[in-house]
Amino acid sequence: MVLIILRTKNPRNIVRSALKCKTDLQSLSRRSYGTSNVTSATSSVAFKKNKWIKPSDTNPYVISSVLDIEPTFNVTIPEFLRSNLHKWENAPAFECAVTGRMYTHGQVHRKSQSFAAALKQHGLQRKEAVCILLPNIPEYPIVALGIWDAGLVASPINPTYTVAEIAKQVADCGGKVLVTIPQFLPAVEKVMEESPTLKSVVVVGEAGGHHSFFDMLNTDVSSARFLRGSDINTLRETAVLPYSSGTTGTPKGVELTHSTFTTNLMQITYPGYRLSEFFDGGAPQDRMFALLPFFHMYGLQIIMANSLYQGGHTLCFPKFEPASFIKGIKHHRPTVLHLVTPLISFLCQCPEITEEDLKHTRGTIAGAAPIGKTLIERFIAKFDQFWDDGAVQRQPLDSPRNEKLSSRSCGILVPGTTSKIVDNELGKVVGPHHTGEICVRGPQVMKGYYQNEKATLDTIDSEGYMKTGDIGYYDEEGFLYIVDRLKELIKVKGLQVAPAELENVLRQHPDIADVAVIGIPHERWGEVPRAYVVPKSKTLTESAVNLFLDDKVAEHKRLVGGVEFIDAIPKAASGKILRRVLKSRFE
Repeated sequence: MVLIILRTKNPRNIVRSALKCKTDLQSLSRRSYGTSNVTSATSSVAFKKNKWIKPSDTNPYVISSVLDIEPTFNVTIPEFLRSNLHKWENAPAFECAVTGRMYTHGQVHRKSQSFAAALKQHGLQRKEAVCILLPNIPEYPIVALGIWDAGLVASPINPTYTVAEIAKQVADCGGKVLVTIPQFLPAVEKVMEESPTLKSVVVVGEAGGHHSFFDMLNTDVSSARFLRGSDINTLRETAVLPYSSGTTGTPKGVELTHSTFTTNLMQITYPGYRLSEFFDGGAPQDRMFALLPFFHMYGLQIIMANSLYQGGHTLCFPKFEPASFIKGIKHHRPTVLHLVTPLISFLCQCPEITEEDLKHTRGTIAGAAPIGKTLIERFIAKFDQFWDDGAVQRQPLDSPRNEKLSSRSCGILVPGTTSKIVDNELGKVVGPHHTGEICVRGPQVMKGYYQNEKATLDTIDSEGYMKTGDIGYYDEEGFLYIVDRLKELIKVKGLQVAPAELENVLRQHPDIADVAVIGIPHERWGEVPRAYVVPKSKTLTESAVNLFLDDKVAEHKRLVGGVEFIDAIPKAASGKILRRVLKSRFE
């Protein structure tokens, strides 16, 4: 879910909300878009063409944005992000909330090219993967831009992962180099023992016998040749390889090209759709917080890359600490806040943060996990903000600053996007006010899952529509509403947890006969995992189950929602777990 809150004191500040697809739904390949082969369901209501959407000429229940955006051609991500650098080269770009370490926009780009030249000297071949295992620090954009300038693929890794989880991603993407910090070296050195493809480690800080990132920034670039968009097919060249949680329990690499990434930046910064503004070198910069992790596409693109593209000033938080967060609010005076449910809750409960502290904040975007109505009302009451909510998880939809302020609408399609609602039981495209799976098509749809053709075909149909896994409907004006989630991911503090992954681990316990995991509501974290266990032995305890799981998964995947022992897991005739029965049991 995403909640976008805007101040009421400016009548032009009206709420906008967004539905975007999940991280793994972003993409960049351009496809041949044909006419839908799915039969439309009969509907007495038709879409009304307006200034935001238009029905298809061949199928009245397929709608598109009236605004066109062509995929970017012949430009890499760094080239795109540097297009307006001359306007804000000397302005602050990324600053550490803890140490105060800061780089200007010009420094970020110059240092990234030095890092790129150093990577090329390591003998890496174009399209090989470099893994990024870093917290939110000001060096993160230097690392990412350098990887792209060198013609390599950036694969961000969740720093909370265990050694086994890191090793799995490194092995799957074939990572040759891993960039990290000294605190993570003990885990990384264990990963190296299990990862034959991993040749070297770059350390941002004391290198401990590995390659020093800061030494690499001294590399001469006078004879270096960086990747140019004119030399490659930017529609097909993979640039970013984040990993999704997946509903099968096995994380999948999501191939995002240079074109997908940059085209989506154009979509979310289109006039009337954007919340942050371009810096012209005169008026004050937009000031943002990077609390949401850069390893996640929201943090990497919506915060980090967007700040580079629009000339923003971003305060980076390596981890959440109340003191630094409060200090940042009071001294950095953010104009746009990107938050998740626990941070909204913290602001509501923190007596040191008042309405006065957020008077410079035009909008607050809270997403990635469900947000309770009570919490929203508390935030509005304390900070005098107006709101509208919607389900937004990454790309490719977004609403303009619309005059129709529905408390449940997720908004309108972003430019260049086409959508349809499919009733999967009937196999039909349905019209307004009919519920079904939301499917979207546009230049921002992912290239596919890395080395996983089956998963790609299961997610993107032959016409280029991505199945979002979300259930919803449009009204006759093209405003989208979310009803439920088809997929079963659990959102913990904004991070995705696949029930199947936890079930696969728990089934390895010698005293567990069967198990099912669901997400249950949590006031601070949105959702948390809860396990229903069929024990082989009556001596099995909840603490034993937790102890078995805790050292095998990241902290956010642990069973905070508890463990309940039952006689049998409810299943359909096909063997599929009936999670709705377990949810009803909990409620």
